[in-house]
Amino acid sequence: MIIDAELCRGTFFVLSSLGWINIFDVMDGTHIAHVDLSLHQEDMCNEQQQEPAKISSFTSLKVSQDLDVVVIIGSSNSAVALNLNLYFRQHPGHLLCERILEDIPIQGPKGIDEDDPVNSEYNMKLTNFSFQVDRSWKAQLSSLNETIKSSKLEVSCCAPWFQDLLHLESPESGNHRTSVLHCAFSSQDIMHGQYNFPQKDHAKTSDLGRSWKIVHISEEEEPIELKCLSVTGFTALFTWALERMGCTIVLWDLETQDIQCFSFGKKCIPVDSSGDQQLCLVLTENGLSLILFGLTQEEFLNRLMIHGSTSTVDSLCHLNGWGRCSIPIHALEAGIENRQLDTVDFFLKSKENLFNPSSKSSVPDQFEHFPSHLYLRNVEELTPALDLLCSAIRESDSETQSKHFSEQLLNVTLSFLNKQIKELFIYTEELDEHLQKGVDILTRYINELRTFMIKFPWKLTDAVDEYDVNENVPKVKDNEIWEKLSCEEVISNAILNNKIPEAQTFFRIKRHSAQRLEDLIRIGLDLVFDSLKKNNIKEASELLKNMGFDVKDQLLKICFYTTDKNIRDFLVEILKEKNYFSEKEKRTIDFVHQVEKFYSGHFQENMQIQSFPRYWIKEQDFLKHKCVLDSFLKCDHKDEFNKQNHRIVLNWAQWWDQITEESILLPRISPEEYKSYSPDALWRYLTAHHDWLSIILWTGEFQTQNSYVSLQQNKWPPLTVDVIDQNTCCNSYMKNKILDMLARNGIFLASELEDFELYLLRLSRIGGVIQDTLPVQNYKTKEGWDFHSHFILYCLEHSLQYLLYVYLDCYKLSPENCLFLEKKELHEAHPWFEFLVQCRQVSSNLTDPKLIFQASLANAQILIPTNQAGVSSMLLEGHTLLALATTMYAPGGVSQVVQNEENENCLKKVDPQLLRMALTPYPKLKTALFPQCTAPSVLPPDITLYHLIQSLSPFDPSRLFGWQSANTLAIGDASSHLPHFSSPDLVNKYAIVEHLNFAYYLHHGRPSFAFGTFLVQELTKSKTPKQLIQQVGNETYVLGLSSFHIPSIGAACVCFLELLGLDSLKLRVDMKVANIILSYKCRNEDAQYSFIRESLAEKLSKLASGEKATIKELLVLLEEGTWNSIQQQKIKRLSSEASSQWALVVQFCRLHDMKLSTSYLRECAKANDWLQFIIHSQLHNYHLEEVKSLLQCFSPILQDHLRLAFENLPSVSNSRVDSDQVCNKSPQELQKNKEEMTGFFEILLQCSEEPHSWRWLLAEAVKQQAPILSVLASCLQDDSVIPCLCVWIITSVEESVAAEATRHIQGLIEGHTWDLEDLSVIWRTLLTRQKSKTLIRGFQLFFKDSPLLLMMEIYELCMFFKNYKEAEAKLLEFQKSLETFDVAATRIPPVIPATWLKDQVCFLLKVMLQQCKTQYELGKLLQLLVGIEHFFSDGPDVKKLCVLSQILKDTSIAINHVIITSYSIENFQHECISILERLQTDGQFTLARRVAELAELPVDNLVIKEIAQEMQTLKHIKQWSLKQARVDFWKKCHENFKKNSISSKAASSFFSAQASVGCEHPTGLSSIEERHLLLTLAGHWLSQEDLVSLDKLEELEKEIWLCRITQHTTGGNQEETEPIFSRQVSASGELSFDSLASEFSFSKLAALNSSKYLELNGLPSQETCVNRLDWKEQETLNFLIGSLLDDGCVHEASRVCRYFHFYNQDVALVLHCRALASGEASVDDLHPEIHALLQSAEMPAEEETGIPLRKVQS
Repeated sequence: MIIDAELCRGTFFVLSSLGWINIFDVMDGTHIAHVDLSLHQEDMCNEQQQEPAKISSFTSLKVSQDLDVVVIIGSSNSAVALNLNLYFRQHPGHLLCERILEDIPIQGPKGIDEDDPVNSEYNMKLTNFSFQVDRSWKAQLSSLNETIKSSKLEVSCCAPWFQDLLHLESPESGNHRTSVLHCAFSSQDIMHGQYNFPQKDHAKTSDLGRSWKIVHISEEEEPIELKCLSVTGFTALFTWALERMGCTIVLWDLETQDIQCFSFGKKCIPVDSSGDQQLCLVLTENGLSLILFGLTQEEFLNRLMIHGSTSTVDSLCHLNGWGRCSIPIHALEAGIENRQLDTVDFFLKSKENLFNPSSKSSVPDQFEHFPSHLYLRNVEELTPALDLLCSAIRESDSETQSKHFSEQLLNVTLSFLNKQIKELFIYTEELDEHLQKGVDILTRYINELRTFMIKFPWKLTDAVDEYDVNENVPKVKDNEIWEKLSCEEVISNAILNNKIPEAQTFFRIKRHSAQRLEDLIRIGLDLVFDSLKKNNIKEASELLKNMGFDVKDQLLKICFYTTDKNIRDFLVEILKEKNYFSEKEKRTIDFVHQVEKFYSGHFQENMQIQSFPRYWIKEQDFLKHKCVLDSFLKCDHKDEFNKQNHRIVLNWAQWWDQITEESILLPRISPEEYKSYSPDALWRYLTAHHDWLSIILWTGEFQTQNSYVSLQQNKWPPLTVDVIDQNTCCNSYMKNKILDMLARNGIFLASELEDFELYLLRLSRIGGVIQDTLPVQNYKTKEGWDFHSHFILYCLEHSLQYLLYVYLDCYKLSPENCLFLEKKELHEAHPWFEFLVQCRQVSSNLTDPKLIFQASLANAQILIPTNQAGVSSMLLEGHTLLALATTMYAPGGVSQVVQNEENENCLKKVDPQLLRMALTPYPKLKTALFPQCTAPSVLPPDITLYHLIQSLSPFDPSRLFGWQSANTLAIGDASSHLPHFSSPDLVNKYAIVEHLNFAYYLHHGRPSFAFGTFLVQELTKSKTPKQLIQQVGNETYVLGLSSFHIPSIGAACVCFLELLGLDSLKLRVDMKVANIILSYKCRNEDAQYSFIRESLAEKLSKLASGEKATIKELLVLLEEGTWNSIQQQKIKRLSSEASSQWALVVQFCRLHDMKLSTSYLRECAKANDWLQFIIHSQLHNYHLEEVKSLLQCFSPILQDHLRLAFENLPSVSNSRVDSDQVCNKSPQELQKNKEEMTGFFEILLQCSEEPHSWRWLLAEAVKQQAPILSVLASCLQDDSVIPCLCVWIITSVEESVAAEATRHIQGLIEGHTWDLEDLSVIWRTLLTRQKSKTLIRGFQLFFKDSPLLLMMEIYELCMFFKNYKEAEAKLLEFQKSLETFDVAATRIPPVIPATWLKDQVCFLLKVMLQQCKTQYELGKLLQLLVGIEHFFSDGPDVKKLCVLSQILKDTSIAINHVIITSYSIENFQHECISILERLQTDGQFTLARRVAELAELPVDNLVIKEIAQEMQTLKHIKQWSLKQARVDFWKKCHENFKKNSISSKAASSFFSAQASVGCEHPTGLSSIEERHLLLTLAGHWLSQEDLVSLDKLEELEKEIWLCRITQHTTGGNQEETEPIFSRQVSASGELSFDSLASEFSFSKLAALNSSKYLELNGLPSQETCVNRLDWKEQETLNFLIGSLLDDGCVHEASRVCRYFHFYNQDVALVLHCRALASGEASVDDLHPEIHALLQSAEMPAEEETGIPLRKVQS
């Protein structure tokens, strides 16, 4: 039976009573499809997991025009909506007629030739081929455009179900005539274009795949008439009527399942409408009504204003009784452009009520309840319209033909503005800040428009001359008098005489600014202030009254806002007399006077705060804050302006509460007065100032205030815990110290007492919960527990068994003294706790077996948690041995337990039969407990080792140890061999073989295992590895999104993608986005966390498939979550921190090819924050068009500025270097483009496109001379810091310095590859030029941890600041840093090698030495560098130079810098020789000797010159003529030579030279003696040489003997009896020349006392001797030789004879005797004279007795 039918677009839908909808094609009668309505119950049941509401029967149906949705109405006031697309996709078998492409005859459009390309293109669309006939560029662009448009349609599902039906009517055909289409389109895009079907998001409309939707329109029990008027793909419109209620219109939103109802009266008729437009028209008694769902009245009228007319809107408002609506500004703009004054008037009338446009209350009520800031906002929103009106008036006024319109527009606008200000001042007594700003805005527009009003009756004053002014402006009566007065006097006179308009006219003639009433009133108020300064209250009051002010209010304002103390005090007295002050204001005035009294004088600040050094406040900080208040309380006598004696403004004090007032007074009072102040203010003051001593005193009194001490004896106000908790302002360290001190005395904060964990934390700070005196005596919880009970419960809740055991043991807690231990509920909830308590009781009383029995039962309770522990339950559970062990300690033993007595405890009673059965496995034990009468026999053991280990799961004796004969528990099939893990039977039976892929390991957070598994299992076997990697990457991306809330899985997926070589940025961004959205939704919704997470995971799964609708939805949630996160973090919405958080949103849009989010930019524009707007848009590369579209959100002025700023900017496509464009451009064009790129941001944008971006950026830095680019280059990936540093330095210095530093570079500097060698050259160049600051800044930027930074600081300290002490500390720090650098270099090779670093340090030290300008600087620097001489590998010897500098520090001699530049030992000695010569010249021999010792130079000449100078000194002081002085001098010379260890040759030469000088100027006997001494000394030193020259010695000895001969000859007869050389000391005891010479006699010289002088050869004989001496000298010589022989000096006597060829018989005789005695000569060898002597010796002895004999020592 057919119930209902409907014809729609050539398709006939029939609803049958069997629950089917049959669909037919009306053209050929084909049965297209059918729908089973009974399926909706099954689908709804599956969706809701419950029994759906049944619809008994269906009454009608309605089909949408797009054939997408059909609505069936049931008889139970309900309706079902069916999405046919989804239905036929789920049930494709119900679609009976389906055509395919092969069945479609290919034919072209009518009227087109078959050979025409249009026909070919048309036919190609009907095939599966993608070939395009038209290959022109225009056709290609059109194809791409269609593809892009189709990709944005978001129809991710399949095509409509009727796509293969060939006889559809166009939805636009209003006459519903049928027409046969001769072609069908398989392309979904073409089909849409042909039939113009409205498209929608199927995913949304289907509610995630639901094809059935049901709604219950009404729950009324009485019958109603329900009818469906129209259906679209999104909504369904119903009417239902009740007799008592009338007709109701219902709109059902198929997407959101929302229902909107609108009730009419009984007399109304809905009007049917057809077509796509779903119009809801109702015919009522009053006429035709239109219902608009989802649209407010104002929105509807705005649209009507735009698309209709103002009169229509006005008529509609009047017809419906609506008030004025808000009209959009573009409607006003259109009205002005079309000269429609009614539109302007209507617009302004709609804006009249600025306080509340939608309010219907009276105006006074609006002013009373409406916030002023909303009024200001309404005025600001009106400013664009007012700007538009002013602009229109200005433009039309300049045109002659538009003046009439300008006048009308001006009148309308001014009337509106004046009315707004009038209403505001009528109902508002005083303007606050917001209202004043609003009035200023309106007044500004009035003032601007008033200039156009002047144009009508008068000319502009700027354009007329004096004659015109005098002619048009009326004369002032008092003009002549006022001409003689000043401006202030004129205004005062005018106000006092009520002649303000005349004064304005006067000032207008004078072109004075006081012609404006505002300026005149301002000057009048100044005059009032001046009158008050003169204490003229009468004149001030008159001025205020005549200016229209309330005198009382104005005087009160002046009194409370003035900073002039005299005026304030004067007004206070006047107003007090008139009783104008309230009690609160009087208290405020008294308090201000008290503050001024404290702070104005030289009041001593309470400085005991600083007595505790750990919490002291710096004095300069204290004074800094103090001077802020003092600036208003004291006057600076140096400043004339400050002589007004500024004080506190009374208005400030009005806002101070009691605590603030006391906080102001506390710094100025003595501690004795603290008691009278509130504890809150005092505690806040003391803690804020960290006054530890006062806090200790106060808390000490607080701890004892409960004692019997009288409150009058307390020195502090009463302190409470709440005061401490709420007013502590110190740092956390001191706060914890205070709380710890109180806690030790048992005083705790209420917040800590309420939170037990905080309480435990506080106890842990004062010794923990286990200590001797635990301060918890007063602790009580809300439940009445003490601390021990609560702590026991805490341990139970956190399973702290060991801690609880120690705690109970420490405090010896037991059920006797802690009833909490006996709580049965705790024993039941925690069986181990009962066991712990029972065990502790056993340890307390070891003799009581009952306690052990109870402990065993508690242990059994742990093993048997389901039943009550007892002996019987142990046996039943199979714990036989435990039961027997328990019965051992039961009262009465085993026998007592077995006895079944009723009065016994059920826990220990055991059924004997149960015990017998339990003891069956133990026959021996059973026999012992239950003896039998049979004969005893040997029973097997009850227990074996395998019984003992059978409860251990790793060792199951039934399956293991089957090969052991003692194992009686082994089952029959147990292995007879020792099993192992690779046994085949074990593997087959028990092994679980599972092939785990990479996803398994990713689920467990193990990316490395996943990667290894993927390589082995899949990648190595794949023939298309790239496709496989991409596929696996997509799977990993989906997995990561589905588990976004699990960090381990997300991190594993990210790591796995990176291991695959894929970019993980998209996954990381999406997971971050998901977590932000999840936290946001959980924070703002009441739904379950798991439900929100699962729904979000579903959306993310669609995100992985690239579903645009889901991306948009997630983007909206992300924006809301980002705003919420910024709000939660309390960050300013438009700050840089907030902008950084929006980077994630922008990145999300880019990764998903979405238009960049403009939410943040829009907020910036609304707030007129243009700087943040530009920074954010530039930072994230927004398209210029997108940015320009947001400029309308700015204020008009900023809009103009920004539009001008953006006019010359290139578009994004031009500013960016597209990769395709780069490929198509020639090198010349690219080079030209690069040269044109000079903007900073353009360089940064271009940088990201370059392959080696950091190198390119360095080249640009050199090219543009922009050091900042090198800094940015160092922040890029794969950068090298050394090139960045080089470029930064080169671009930061002058051109000349840069040219010198890059002179060694061949080719262009831009393309140079910088290395350490370049840095070394730059380093040396800048140091030579003394550009150390540039180097320091560069290393701070790029090598902030480099030791070279310290060396450069040392350089500046020494070279520029001469701060050598601090430089020494820096040098020690540098050495430590260098050691750390060397240690680190052994582990990780540094960027700068240590050797290179040390070379640069060496160069720096050399440069420092070379750049020293004075010897003082050089000396100080050398002292500083003594400890680091190892850095001078090839440099100067710092120690020697330092010593040399110290030697020369008091002289005028400077060290030549050449030895620093090119140091060598030879150069150093050469310099020292030069210094020696200068020192010798200056007579500074001591310093010269130190220099010689330092340079290891011989001191011979130095000592000799020093001696020579001393000789000249003696001669100069006339001492040289004294003989004794010369004797002492020569002795001193000898000792000095010996002391200084000079060379023997030099000393000998010196004495020889002096002897020669004395020979040239003989002065008598003394000169001969002196010469004799000098020659003796010369011979002595000559004999000290290693290779003694005998010839020189003999020559010296001969000279000495000549002196002796001369001395003896000239000495007279005295020498005959007493030889001169034999006298040692003179009569006076002084040393003489001879006595000194005798000390160095040649007689003992080994070199001369050789054996050759004792030989006879060479000895002069009597015949060969040559007498070269005169007879007197020969006698003297003969005498002296005789003396030598007397002294035994045979060698010397022989030498003297040979020197002078002198024959001496005694000498000859001695030598011959020696020769004969030694056998060297025979008798024949004797000289003739000896032979003659021997012959004469043969004479008789008596003849020879008279001859004396000489004794010679042998």
